[in-house]
Amino acid sequence: MAVDVGGTFTDLYAVSRKGESARVKVLSTPQSPEIGVLNAIDEFLERGVRPQEVDLVIHATTIATNAFLGQKHLKLAEVSLVTTKGMEDIIEIQRQKRPNLYDFTGKKPKPLVPPELRFGVKERVNFKGEVIEPLDVSELLRIAPNLRGIVAVCFLHSYANPVNEIKAKEILERLGFDVVASHESTMERREYERFSTTIVNAALKPLVSSYLLRLVEALKSKGIEAPLFVVASSGGLVTIEEAMSRPAQLIESGPAGGAVGAAYYAKKLGVKEALAFDMGGTTAKAAVVINGEPVLTREYEVGGEVHAGRLVKGSGYPVRYPFIDLAEVSAGGGTIAWSENGILRVGPISAGANPGPACYGLGGEEPTVTDANLVLGRLPERLPSGLKLRKDLALKAFEKLSKELGSDPIEVAEAVIEAITEEMGRAVRIVTIERGIDPSELILIAYGGMGPLHAAELAEQFGIKEILVPMGAGVFTAFGMLNSDVKYSITRSVVKEVTEDLEPYFLELEAAVRRRMELSGMSVDRFERVADVRYSTQGWTLEVKADKPYSPEKLARRFEELHERRYGFKLDVPIVVENIGVTAIHYVNKVGLKGFDKEPLEIGKTEAWFMGRGFEEATVYERFGKGEVRGPGIIMDYDTTVLVPSGWIAKALEDGTLMLRRA
Repeated sequence: MAVDVGGTFTDLYAVSRKGESARVKVLSTPQSPEIGVLNAIDEFLERGVRPQEVDLVIHATTIATNAFLGQKHLKLAEVSLVTTKGMEDIIEIQRQKRPNLYDFTGKKPKPLVPPELRFGVKERVNFKGEVIEPLDVSELLRIAPNLRGIVAVCFLHSYANPVNEIKAKEILERLGFDVVASHESTMERREYERFSTTIVNAALKPLVSSYLLRLVEALKSKGIEAPLFVVASSGGLVTIEEAMSRPAQLIESGPAGGAVGAAYYAKKLGVKEALAFDMGGTTAKAAVVINGEPVLTREYEVGGEVHAGRLVKGSGYPVRYPFIDLAEVSAGGGTIAWSENGILRVGPISAGANPGPACYGLGGEEPTVTDANLVLGRLPERLPSGLKLRKDLALKAFEKLSKELGSDPIEVAEAVIEAITEEMGRAVRIVTIERGIDPSELILIAYGGMGPLHAAELAEQFGIKEILVPMGAGVFTAFGMLNSDVKYSITRSVVKEVTEDLEPYFLELEAAVRRRMELSGMSVDRFERVADVRYSTQGWTLEVKADKPYSPEKLARRFEELHERRYGFKLDVPIVVENIGVTAIHYVNKVGLKGFDKEPLEIGKTEAWFMGRGFEEATVYERFGKGEVRGPGIIMDYDTTVLVPSGWIAKALEDGTLMLRRA
């Protein structure tokens, strides 16, 4: 079973050996996320499943992200930095990037280690890995009494030779300190990014470790002895030991699962290029899938500003791990509509799980996107999951807002849907148009509790002609997690021209990552190779797939094709490989979606509002596994609602997927 913790709901998806599946959706408990996880598991076990029958538990968590966002009760650990003398202020100097280019009074992010906890010691290794000066042990022992919290050891050029770092870590651990060394976090050049990644790991380590250990103990108390794996930001699974040692890998844990599910799903259906669209209770996310794989990036900053779905470069702390290239905007069912000087605003604040939208009847008084859908007839007052929605409370919330805006409540609700659709369009543009991809050529895979409700109207913005809504769309991220493989990745800097023989370096990394996989008790089924490549006159790189055995011609050609696609030109200068990376993959048995033989069943009629069309009489159906219906219609499922505007047809495929296409 897989459990995904979201900002509003915690979702569980389980599959038996016979192919039977179960879905559970409960409200999240933000202050203690493990409680929501356990509530979902309890509800699942109450359906007659014995704890001993659970073979594998997969978990996605937002605890690392929320800690950097300042959520109450989630405190980052105190960190001390031990570094090469003279490098103490690297994390203060950072890079010459301003979050706001023309704001000369703007401030960079405050370093995670204050000046009084940064210490330099004599040691030096050059960029070739040659030891110029061995570690001054006496100096290290002299500063040790002043160290507090977790100790991050970051020496210059330790990516080329970590001998001094290893020695410093051994000494400090003998003195009783918990130590995180930079060569264990990432073996890449660029000292600021390497130092930052190491310090983020150190700051998260106690929080993530205690959370995962509490969860393991709670599972055992319920009789579940199955191994627990965690989804990393790359979409791969890692053991809890790996997650606790390098917790920065978990920063985008939750959203990654959905993108992996969309990738597996697209590959299974023979879809080469797809747009994964996930709209939940708090946010909406978009990612691109090409040839069955989600697009990855290594340019990520945690704790920074987000503007219109984009991470503002220079506003956060760099983390050098692979992340699924996601764009995320504050556009969920719980997103609050409000008035600013008589102007309608939608978001970024969310009602969350508590009190939630006004229609939940849990004390929320602010109108939300869910309330707008309800008053506009796009949602029923009782959902198949059993959740009862209060239309009177939703209308009351919009009446209050409409008075502030001097408008009609229904018109305000319509404007909220239009505004939130435009906001979600920002996320789509970032991962498609801004990456040189035409969204009209993609198939949209819609999931999340609210995704299928807004998918068709979003698709119309971009000329997208087909939409796929999988079975269990409301808990599809959890389904995706069950189709993730175990992955371990290692990178290192080489800085060689592309024409040089890099095969020995790749083989060295393969051996290292194989050892790590085997220590976790698993075999390696496949290796994946990548390289960070640039023109010799450039300062930054593009990640390109590398072959086994290494082929300089193929790598150079892929780089130039990608560079021209991204930037529109090529250069006639040498090509340099700056970093290489290897990922070891252990396959996990995949689970499928099982269709069902049920014709469309009409359960009523309703007046519903459709964007660009106004109010129309729509037919309401139960989710079906055979046949097709024409819009305007609304299809009800346990965990989501599918909106079918006029001019669209919804057809059931063999595996229960609903395919929406323009008539």
